[in-house]
Order: sequence, then C-alpha cells, then structure tokens
Amino acid sequence: MQIPVFLPILLASDINVYSMARAFHEAYNKRSLVIARSPAGPIDHSKILDLIVVENLDETDAFLETVEQVAKEHAGKTLLLIGCADHYVRLIVENKERLSRNFVLPYAPKEVLDRFTLKQNFYQLCDQYGLDYAKMYVYKKGTPLDFELDLSFPVVLKPSDTVSYNAHAFPGQNKVYFVADRARLNELLQTIYGHGYDQDMIIQEEVPGHDSQMYDLHIYAGRDKKVKLMNMGNVLLEEHTPKGFGSNAATLVSYHPEFMDKIRLMLEDIGFQGFCDCDIKLDPRDGKFKMFEINIRQGRSHYRVTGGGDNLATYLVDDYLLDKPLELKMVKDDHFWHVVPLGVVYKYVNDKQKVKKIKQLVREGKTSTSLFYKKDMSFRRRLYLFLRDLNHFRKYKRHYRHKV
Repeated sequence: MQIPVFLPILLASDINVYSMARAFHEAYNKRSLVIARSPAGPIDHSKILDLIVVENLDETDAFLETVEQVAKEHAGKTLLLIGCADHYVRLIVENKERLSRNFVLPYAPKEVLDRFTLKQNFYQLCDQYGLDYAKMYVYKKGTPLDFELDLSFPVVLKPSDTVSYNAHAFPGQNKVYFVADRARLNELLQTIYGHGYDQDMIIQEEVPGHDSQMYDLHIYAGRDKKVKLMNMGNVLLEEHTPKGFGSNAATLVSYHPEFMDKIRLMLEDIGFQGFCDCDIKLDPRDGKFKMFEINIRQGRSHYRVTGGGDNLATYLVDDYLLDKPLELKMVKDDHFWHVVPLGVVYKYVNDKQKVKKIKQLVREGKTSTSLFYKKDMSFRRRLYLFLRDLNHFRKYKRHYRHKV
C-alpha cells in the first residue's frame, strides 16, 4: 500500500519534538516541520527538520493563524499535527473541529482528555479502576491557610492544571515542590496564587525512595480507541534542576503486565486516542505502584520506544494514513534509554545491580539516546551535544537531591 504524500507538523522545541522528528526521519527519511516559540537547543542546527519561529504561538489566535497558513502552503499533502507539550495538545483539542478540515489529529475529544488534565478528576478515575495513588489533599484558591491537613510532612505540592500554572510564571517557579513543613507550604501557596494561578493545587504525601523506584508507561491508543502499544520503563534517574524534577533522564524497560492491563482497561473504557505517558512510583512501604499523573502526549523519554524497535511515527502512519490493523503489543525486551551521559548514570543511580545491568546492555548494544543521531551530526550540533553533556555533570553535582 502506497503512503500518501504527508508532512509531520510538530509543536514545541524540546527533546520530545526532536525524538518525534527523528522517528519520522528514521522510518520515512522525512523532514518534519517544527513550529516553536524559539530555536531551542535540542532542535537547533538540525538537518532533519525545518523550523518556523512564532514567539506568541501559545496564544490561540496566533496558533490558529500559523497552522492554517502552513496548511495553505502545503495544500495537497496529508498534514499530521502533533503537539509535543501539554498546552499545544490542549490548543489542538480545543479547536479540533476547525483544525480537522486541514489536518489529521490523533487525539481524543476534549471531554475525554479533561478526565486526565485536572488531577482531581484523574484520581477519581484511579479509584474507579483500582489504581493506587499517594494520599492527597486538594487545595482550592481562597481556602484559609489554617486548613486541616491530614498528611505528614514532607509533602509534595503540584498544580492540578499544569497548563494554567505554566502560563503564570514567576521567579523560582518549579514543576513540583518538596515541602518540609507547614510554614513553607503556606508560603508557596501564597506565592503561586499571588502570581495569577487560580486553579487547584494538589498536596500529596511524598512516597519515599530514590529515583530508581520511579516508573513511566508510554502508550499509543488507536483510532478505534483500543490500546496498541505499551512500553513501561523503570526510571532510574530523573533530572535534578528546579524546573526539571520529574523529567526522566535514564530508564530501563520493565514489564508488569497485570498493572499495565489495568491502565489499558481504563483508557479503552473512556475512549482515549493517541499518545499518553503515565508517571508512577513503586512504594517500598507496601510494594504497590502509585499513580502520579497521565500526560496527554508522548513523554520526553519516548525515544526509548522507537529506539527499542517500535517506531512511534509508524504507528501514526499505519493507523491514520494507511488504515492498517494494529494488534496490542506490551513490550518485554530489555532496552536502556538515557539522555544524560553514562558517567552521570553510573554515578547517581543508587541501585548497583541495575547499574550492572545497564553496563551489560551497553555492551550488547541494547541502548538508545534521543539526541545523538548519526544522520544529524553537523559540527555545530556535535559541539552543542558535547557541551550539553559536560553541563549535566555540573548540574547533578549542584542540584542532586538524595532520596532514601
């Protein structure tokens, strides 16, 4: 079956975007069109993509004007529009009826995605489908700060609506906060709401344990609302800068079919479509996987899936462009992915048995990394990647937060 002439259009400028562009290039020798607010490092000086910079891309009118102009310029091609950050997925979904005239949109309706994007809704789903999560309290704007909190410190503080939260930036803003006492909690709540955020905040017990007890789960659900691909990974190491906490830096494929099947059932029951990424932690106190959130996009570590042999671009093309039947695959085979230097991995992963396994997989060639693509290694890109690796040693030395 012949593939129609198509163009992948990717929104954002981070590792997620580059990994998708790489997947399309590997599978089809196809350059993607990236639309972003700035030419950030992961996509800068790349030969596998073309870049359009639109500084106010996050604004609805500018977003619609930009992508519709792109549609005019590429009339006659099948256009795949893919958001690689939560707010771009939301912009696509909120304007799905209008955009569907010109674009293929691999996304569920807004009412389906809203069941994940607001965390209190998500935890209700967890209750319904028997998925565990850390004990929590939902703080609503305007609640007096002497509210009763039946949680022991330290706690984790995070926004219920990450898109709205990121739209109200302030100095010292973090993705999540690890809070040692009540005074600091109250101070953070005042700061966050004082800068314009008006949605709920989630206060949650901190599940103990090192990064090596974190897991993620990459999923693709097809047009028929059936899950086609599940790849679960043990996140051995996370980023440790204030803005980076919770972002995966190194993962090993980890197969847990009973747990994975619970999530599959939930997604299929509510009619989910497209990519998502689940954040999970194994609680050493009871041995249960605790759900943190589901992101309504492919995760930043998704090149682990493509690098392990299941190219995500081919899933989209086979499903939406070729109408090929796709069967469910739960990935079992060992594979190691990293986006920081191996020296950082070997030093900061505290589970020495897993370090030993990583070294074995490296020897066997069962590894991948998102940004080092041999077909895209100009001098300027090589220099950027070299300096980026050096900077990771400095950042971990400065920011690494030891967990016991």
